[in-house]
Amino acid sequence: MPTLTDLPTELIQLVAGRCPAPDIIALSKTCRRLKRACDDAAVFQMSFKLHLPEVISPAFEDGSALARFMASYVDGPKKPCQRNEGPKMTWLCLAVALHRLPDVSVELERLASSVNAGAALKPPQMGEDTKEALRGVIAFISTLPIWGFAEACDPKVAALLDYISPLLWSQSLELKSLRIDQSLGGEHPLQFAFSLVMSNLKKRHPIKTYDLVGDPRSVFIPSTSQLLGVVKGNYDGLTMGSEYDKFQGSWIGKQTHALLLMVLISRNIYYLLKGGKPSLLMRLLMITRSPAATIPTQLPNPNKIELLGPWYFADGKRKYDEYTGATSLRPRFPLLTPNLIAPQGGKGRYFYPFAGDEWWSWYTTRVRDIAKHLDEGEWYGTYTYDLQLGSRVDSPMQGVRFRRTATNGDKYSVEALDGIDGVGRFKLSGEVDASDVECRIRFRKHYLSHGITWDWDGLVTPLGICGRWDTPGARRPRPAGYFWLWKRDWTDADAEIV
Repeated sequence: MPTLTDLPTELIQLVAGRCPAPDIIALSKTCRRLKRACDDAAVFQMSFKLHLPEVISPAFEDGSALARFMASYVDGPKKPCQRNEGPKMTWLCLAVALHRLPDVSVELERLASSVNAGAALKPPQMGEDTKEALRGVIAFISTLPIWGFAEACDPKVAALLDYISPLLWSQSLELKSLRIDQSLGGEHPLQFAFSLVMSNLKKRHPIKTYDLVGDPRSVFIPSTSQLLGVVKGNYDGLTMGSEYDKFQGSWIGKQTHALLLMVLISRNIYYLLKGGKPSLLMRLLMITRSPAATIPTQLPNPNKIELLGPWYFADGKRKYDEYTGATSLRPRFPLLTPNLIAPQGGKGRYFYPFAGDEWWSWYTTRVRDIAKHLDEGEWYGTYTYDLQLGSRVDSPMQGVRFRRTATNGDKYSVEALDGIDGVGRFKLSGEVDASDVECRIRFRKHYLSHGITWDWDGLVTPLGICGRWDTPGARRPRPAGYFWLWKRDWTDADAEIV
């Protein structure tokens, strides 16, 4: 009687290509004949295309577009995937990633439940495999929105990340490998902050935390005191220890704090929109029916955020050469590489959680791309006077369109003359530093009718521009407030300019 191994190799590959990636791997282990047939890039590419879920992204109109892009990127002339056995390993990783996509929050929940992250006196006991798994899952979650799967970052993920966030600031030597002040050479703090922003931008609903980590309390928005403390400490210029200060002053530290600032701002906006108790100052504004209390801010829709620049696509409009300067930065798409770990006391190696192989390169080049093209499109945003839930948030800033006024290498001057918010019409003028390291902005905001002036100092990130604002020349221990600008196209806002 004929068997599967009697079929031509091409037919075996067609059958295997219709299976999920774990089944292909299992099939390849049965005999040498099937291993030779299944251990091929084309098989895992077929599996990836067949099991691709719905894609919602401004870059990819559907799953077919994402599959075509991946094929072009993996096998294209630049050949960015020649490490780790090249295209075969890349398609294998992509196919396995799709298989794990529906269970990403379950895997994160399992890791969160294995430690007591809230323990103040006794540090959680975590094995090296658990720490490695935690970093891998966070890298996985942070990569999926760039592929077009922003649905992977949801309120449940937000609650789980919020629960484990104390691990990143723990003073325990046992958790040194996870602490952000020990991660100057790693990217997991930045990936954690990016994932937390994306999941906090989802429409929030009440979450039963006991469904997540055994906590019987019911919360609307999780609030982590450690998160609030380190963000305020960073922008208030507080000294938090020599090792932390190094991280605080580094590029990755500044970017991490900028993203965490977005988390706190978005939580406050959702808190107020859902009927949360506003601060005394905000209640006074409501009594006087000030425009600052009547026009809601529309936060970015994660599915609309442009996480890729046009130069990723072969349209001939921009070339890769634009991004190969004095540094080694290259425009890489964030693929996933399996972290191969030898099981303790066992033989061989096996697939464990994923870590972003190209994620860092994507992040840095995307920041530079936004900084260099700040004068494209309309910007929209908000500012707040504090980071506590219920603190004052005025009506949104709208109509901000930058134009260049002078250029000096990677630095250029810009102005925006037609901005408006709840206080009145304003103009912005200042400088953008689009160098490889800084990507920093320093603007002056001047209200045309009131004569009020504020100084802005912030960073460009893949999710917009954010930082602190204060009176010119102020030397107070803390800023007057914080701001965040993003592209108008990223929102669902239909409100007209007031």
